[in-house]
Amino acid sequence: MEKVLDWRSDTEEEKKKNLGHVQQQKEQQENTLQRLIRENIKIKNDSLTSTRIDVLRRQHLYKTMIDEKIIQQKNIVAKAEKEVENARLELMEAHKDRKVMEKLKEKEYSFLMEQEKHEEQKQLDEMATLSFGKSYF
Repeated sequence: MEKVLDWRSDTEEEKKKNLGHVQQQKEQQENTLQRLIRENIKIKNDSLTSTRIDVLRRQHLYKTMIDEKIIQQKNIVAKAEKEVENARLELMEAHKDRKVMEKLKEKEYSFLMEQEKHEEQKQLDEMATLSFGKSYF
């Protein structure tokens, strides 16, 4: 039973590490999205100050490309959020499994202690019966 409990504890630790890793990846993707949004805002501001047609055309093409990247990045962030939620659920399940094993171990220990007490009481009763029988005769 101890080995199973150790295995479940190791699994829980692995799930914790996985959750941390997935959360870190999600944060990186969110940072990339924020960077793209800042770049988009900068292009919009730059286009307000520019008067040359060729510059405006290039900025518009660049802004269109950034808009597409923002949409893609939002999808990536949503996927990363789902992965974080899945990792969190897996961690909760592993934690629950470990707790179940701990409770089973405690119950088994209590049961064994109760059996040991019962055996000890039987031996004491037997010794008392034998000593009573010897003193009576």
